[in-house]
Amino acid sequence: METRSMPGPFARLMRILWLLPAAQAAAAGAGERAESIEVLEQRMAELVNRDRAEAGVPPLAYHKGLAAVARAHSADMKANRFFAHDSPRTGKVKDRVAAAAIPNRGVGENIARAVTVESAQANLMLSQTHKENILRREFTHIGIGLARDDDGLLLCTQVFMKVPPTYDTAEITRQLVEGINKARLAKGLRRLLDDATLAQQATAHSERAARLGNFDPLWLEGELRRRDRRWRVHQAAYFLTEDLAEVIQSDVALSSVPDHVGVGVVQSAAKSKEAGALWVTLICAQKK
Repeated sequence: METRSMPGPFARLMRILWLLPAAQAAAAGAGERAESIEVLEQRMAELVNRDRAEAGVPPLAYHKGLAAVARAHSADMKANRFFAHDSPRTGKVKDRVAAAAIPNRGVGENIARAVTVESAQANLMLSQTHKENILRREFTHIGIGLARDDDGLLLCTQVFMKVPPTYDTAEITRQLVEGINKARLAKGLRRLLDDATLAQQATAHSERAARLGNFDPLWLEGELRRRDRRWRVHQAAYFLTEDLAEVIQSDVALSSVPDHVGVGVVQSAAKSKEAGALWVTLICAQKK
């Protein structure tokens, strides 16, 4: 088969059109190249908080540890020529945050490849799943990490996190007892009397659970039988939760049998696997 080369002027035109996107990228990114990566990372964080403000969502605090995680992932993508959330070397974002020993109650990640941080953020907001991360109310902190690929484009990684909250466990205990009695009265059940001894036993069990990483019903049963013989019957329920309604609406809380209650609440250590969750022991008993 005979082949012919294109006429000279047309061939030159095709080459010019082919090179145009790269030329546009180079021109658009030239100004950003003069700025440090750290400045661009801060600018992207500001853009995220701008979009959150426009959506009526609280701003995210900047977290240097998350930024280091994000920067390392962007560098990994550049060095190993891939563009994905999962890395053969570091796993998923939750693995990277865990490896950095950053306590959290949940993480998320966005990645983008663009000429500028402005265009990267705009494109992320056009993607529903990425937009959900940006606007998620539960997230409290963000870290941004950037790297430039061989084409001069920005590899952008945004890492989001919810930090473990700090609870006033005495106040949580008060709210639970009050909430249980309010729910009981609404159902026509008698009010439960808050019993100090039951509360001490419940707290001891929650402390043990937080230390061991699991509840121990047999231990609690033995403690109740050995240390307190005032009760005709007692019932207990255990929760690892932050949802107080789960405790208040439980079958044990709304049983018609008991007349006394004890609640023990202990918060998990921030660096534990449960990272700030509440260990709740509820004991309801009927006096002899």
